[in-house]
Amino acid sequence: MIKQSIKENILFVSISNVDFSYRIPVEKLGNTIAWKIGEKESEGIIFPAVSSWTLQLFTKKVTESKYQKEFMAIVTEHATENTIDWKNTQLAVTVQNQYNWLKETNKTAKNKQTEVEIIESLKKKFNLD
Repeated sequence: MIKQSIKENILFVSISNVDFSYRIPVEKLGNTIAWKIGEKESEGIIFPAVSSWTLQLFTKKVTESKYQKEFMAIVTEHATENTIDWKNTQLAVTVQNQYNWLKETNKTAKNKQTEVEIIESLKKKFNLD
């Protein structure tokens, strides 16, 4: 369960038994970005209008999807006028976490994949184009 409290227009969020604690300005909760998955010089995969805070919180360390849903409810409650594409946001978190895993396992793989091969495999796996 995500614990939350607001003090002086700052939202404090944390998940019990997980190294997860953030302070987010309430006025920035509904911020959106075009999230790019892949290295800077690569074409990568881009997800428009995603929640910048959801990605920030749930792609550094993988957490259960129930926490993402709880956080979405918190954002929706406190940033009622947001323009976040929640479907894109959830997909971006999933794809980013898969990308991170592939990059990590690629370090010790016998047959290393290039960045292009990793991105192409993700596009195929998640039907992205």
